[in-house]
Amino acid sequence: MVAAYWRTNLTLRQLAPLFGFSKSAADRIVDHTGPLLALKQRQRFRKGTNLIVDGTMVPTRDHSIAE
Repeated sequence: MVAAYWRTNLTLRQLAPLFGFSKSAADRIVDHTGPLLALKQRQRFRKGTNLIVDGTMVPTRDHSIAE
């Protein structure tokens, strides 16, 4: 539920019924669980480790119109 709250523009009043909670219970869940998810330590890698980063090109507008 916390991820859905962060990723969408839904308010707690809209999101709570989707998960079967009251608005106040959803607020408590986000207040309690949100910081636990946000402060998760990053994984450390050994020195010299190669990491692959996804570099997918995603068009943001129609370039044929701009030509």
